[in-house]
Amino acid sequence: MFKKKYTVSMLDSKWQPLKRNIKMSFIPRRDEYIWIDEKYFVVLNVVHSITTKQEIFIIVEEQENKNLSTN
Repeated sequence: MFKKKYTVSMLDSKWQPLKRNIKMSFIPRRDEYIWIDEKYFVVLNVVHSITTKQEIFIIVEEQENKNLSTN
């Protein structure tokens, strides 16, 4: 089966671009963690912009490794 790939942009909490055109096979949900470039990011919000083409923006905040718990 084919899996759909989404192209998203990661923005910080001030809406400044951190990374553009990231290919993902799923859209993360709020409060989930993303591991990119050897760093953890927590998802603050996901914004879908539907204009001539759909754009997806993931608003994130960088987390320090020591703050992550494995329960």
